Amino acid sequence: MLQFSNSFFRGFLLSTILLFCTSFAMQGQYSIAYIDTDEVLKDMPEYRDTKVALEIFQKQLLKQLDAEKKAIAKYYTGVIEQVKMGTLSTKQQQEAEVTLQKMQQALEEQTNNADRQLLAKERALSKPMYEKFEKGIASIAKKNGYAYILDKKALMAYGGGTDATEKLKKELGL
Repeated sequence: MLQFSNSFFRGFLLSTILLFCTSFAMQGQYSIAYIDTDEVLKDMPEYRDTKVALEIFQKQLLKQLDAEKKAIAKYYTGVIEQVKMGTLSTKQQQEAEVTLQKMQQALEEQTNNADRQLLAKERALSKPMYEKFEKGIASIAKKNGYAYILDKKALMAYGGGTDATEKLKKELGL
């Protein structure tokens, strides 16, 4: 048992030394930087342009949906008034109920479609911004010899890397 402990200890010690040596060797070869992605993106003019365009598009979609909601409410109110006055037969009430369900179902489909349209618009508008952002990252990595550029939020601790946020902003002309 004592022999197992000694060989285990020697193996552990050897592994630890090897790990430290590898770690020190790798530090000389690779440098790591981090950036604050949100800070950079929010400073890009494309971000503001995209945000404004999306807000306008969203308002248009909401206006269309509100018009449909008002039409449903108007139809519903009309049916309720006719029921109160006793001018609708049971069959007509059932037909009105089916019509109302179909109108509500159509509104739900329109809402889902509006969500898809908004998402597609966001992707289309933001694609050039992200392409520019990625080119900027690649450029500063190459110019500064960074092997890795990470997002600051993804790091648990960042005491040893280089903050390249300002370099990226400068590269992007911000």
